[in-house]
Amino acid sequence: MGRTAEGLSFVAADVEIRQNDAGTWLSLSCFATSIAVAGGDRGSGEVNVFCDERPIVKAGKKASQDVTVRFIYTEVVEGAGSGTGWTGAQTPFETIREWDDAVGGAMQIRYWPLGATFGNYVFDTGSDSFITSFLDPQGEAGSGDPVLGEVTVKTEEIFKSAWYGS
Repeated sequence: MGRTAEGLSFVAADVEIRQNDAGTWLSLSCFATSIAVAGGDRGSGEVNVFCDERPIVKAGKKASQDVTVRFIYTEVVEGAGSGTGWTGAQTPFETIREWDDAVGGAMQIRYWPLGATFGNYVFDTGSDSFITSFLDPQGEAGSGDPVLGEVTVKTEEIFKSAWYGS
């Protein structure tokens, strides 16, 4: 059996965030460094009976999912207003921190593995997602690595659809 030649790379991904359905989408594409998805596992149950060595197994319901985005920590946005949705003083870190401090911590994430291009798939946490973890900047004294922030959002489901704008 031959292998596929159709591998995809995440290098051209686009990422956007907003506080809720009424909010404006803000681009994180020039700040985000990684996206990780966890959860969504289906529960299962099993029980054994005395007359057989094999268990009786049943499928349960699916668990919620977590989406974690790591992004560059900045205190000023260079190139602000150039189609990113950010102003010079409003940084992704400060914005997400405000959303985390708000009651309910609402935050929605959507991302395109192949970029926000007409017809490409977009993955969206939906409007019932909220922040479960927000990490302040951290780092090491000897490292030259850029300082990162990190946010994790919990959602009931990640929705996938072809993107046709907006």
